[in-house]
Amino acid sequence: MKEYEVWTEGYLATGMEGIPAKAQLHGKFKGNSFKEAIQAFKDTLTDPYSIECVDVENMNFWGCRFFDNEADARKSFG
Repeated sequence: MKEYEVWTEGYLATGMEGIPAKAQLHGKFKGNSFKEAIQAFKDTLTDPYSIECVDVENMNFWGCRFFDNEADARKSFG
């Protein structure tokens, strides 16, 4: 099994006064694929609403894409 860094891209939403949230590292998780690592991340969540917001199949969290490295995660909003 490989260990992956699990990142989500940054975002800008209504009410953020033009100041975007930056990319976030959620941790390192193991899997035979990046999707399996995302599932491993999801399995650590305890908040039911957050759990619902992880879409493993489409690889996004609250609509923000997952990445396996910092450089790609920061391309949108830093």
